[in-house]
Amino acid sequence: MTIDTSIADWTGLIEVDDFSPLSRGDRAFTLALRDAVVDLADDDFVKAIVLRARDDFAPDAEPPVLDRREIFSRWQREVPGAPALYQSITFAKKVVITEVAGVCAGAGTLLVLASDLTVASEDATFGSPFRGRPEANFVQAALTIRLNRAKAWTVRGTTFDAATADEYGLVNEVVPRAQLSSASQRMAREVARMPLDGVVMSKMLLQPVLDVSGVGREYDLAGFYATGLSATEGATR
Repeated sequence: MTIDTSIADWTGLIEVDDFSPLSRGDRAFTLALRDAVVDLADDDFVKAIVLRARDDFAPDAEPPVLDRREIFSRWQREVPGAPALYQSITFAKKVVITEVAGVCAGAGTLLVLASDLTVASEDATFGSPFRGRPEANFVQAALTIRLNRAKAWTVRGTTFDAATADEYGLVNEVVPRAQLSSASQRMAREVARMPLDGVVMSKMLLQPVLDVSGVGREYDLAGFYATGLSATEGATR
């Protein structure tokens, strides 16, 4: 799937058909998205990065079966590790905005948790990211929607509608689907009013909070969760 990037008015746009290849474990897509985020975060003419899908944000897909021999090498480096996709978004030097329309499931919900701001369409739904996905970061979920809700989301696998996601703090704004792009652009313009140094310093000030809370450590442990999940799946076959 093609990943299109552009820069205008201090905003870097990453646009795809949808983000479901992440949920399916598409390695090429995962690496290309990571590289797009890193490149825009390093660009001196970018203050905000918008992740946009042309259709539903992330239709549901079965998670991949991980090769146990590659979990602590390739998979850890490319998906949850320090130089990998989700930490590149979480610890980006620029503000990352997710623009969510329709179904957001699996890895799509992980992108929402890793981003800074989210605008959702009124018909958006957010599936639990914890079913069969060892890279799901429980600490990020607890920080975002509160511990009791994160625990219930983990064990019950509930899907939130847009109104519930707004009430819980998973998203920052809910708008009609036709107004979604204009709402994310408005968010990006608000970010762009801050000087570039201010944007970078603000994001850097957030990083110690995430570190102390254990967000990075939870990503580092994803490989152990993956091997445990793999062993469990093997035992039930």
